[in-house]
Amino acid sequence: MVLLTIIWGTSYILIKKSLLGFGALELACLRISISGLVALPFAIKGLKSIPRQKYLVILLVGIFGSGAPAFLFSISMTKSGSAVNGILNSLSPLWTLVIGYYLFKIDISSQKVLGVIVGFLGALVLVLGKPGASLQVDVLYGLLPVIATFCYGMSSNLTKQKLQNQNAVYTTALAMSMISLPAYIGLYFSEIPEKIIAGNVWFPLACVATLSIFGTLIAWMFFYRLVQRTDALFAASVTYLIPIVAIAWGVLDGEMLSVIQLGGMVLIFVGVYFTTKQKTEN
Repeated sequence: MVLLTIIWGTSYILIKKSLLGFGALELACLRISISGLVALPFAIKGLKSIPRQKYLVILLVGIFGSGAPAFLFSISMTKSGSAVNGILNSLSPLWTLVIGYYLFKIDISSQKVLGVIVGFLGALVLVLGKPGASLQVDVLYGLLPVIATFCYGMSSNLTKQKLQNQNAVYTTALAMSMISLPAYIGLYFSEIPEKIIAGNVWFPLACVATLSIFGTLIAWMFFYRLVQRTDALFAASVTYLIPIVAIAWGVLDGEMLSVIQLGGMVLIFVGVYFTTKQKTEN
């Protein structure tokens, strides 16, 4: 959980620097393509140990967990502010809870429900407490992060219910390799090759590469292993902690931190505590 919080929290500053050289959709294609390329050797090795009947589930996990959200959030960012996306991204645990309960018939304790609610309120306060935060949003584009977090909930529950006994490294690598094929096509028809040849995007490219390897591939390996060792809802609660690290990087990059945001952090820790405590008691 701590490692994921640090890695995904750092991803925000990497995205910010990557966008200095690439557009939102270009960034999404690059991110998935590089992740798929690095994952390929592990995916080939995983083909020997993962049953073929699991391939469809792994493909769905890749689409819901990485592929679709990468593009949905990128498109949304072109019309919605970071505050809106930060708040809506915190819907992931709620969707994980709802999908687990209604589609997979998982028993959800009242304590976990309380943890989800308190954690979301904390994320809300944390994001809105940022000086100059804006909630201006196009309604249609604002729905895209909601769909993306629904995808996260599906991915988490599928992993827990269908891939519980599979190697997290191999399943993640295979999923990333599968979903990278459309991204390669997108790269071919984009202006990315020309930008790289021109030689003026090396720093943004380095940021994208770091984001792809650590923020996407390795982070998802950690996440799916966390799901297997705990439960989908607890693992999804990392969404509440991510903004804390992201804001810390923002402060180092010259942004301001308000007292209200500190209160939001406290609420987040309380929410995660309730989620964790129930798991410990079981």
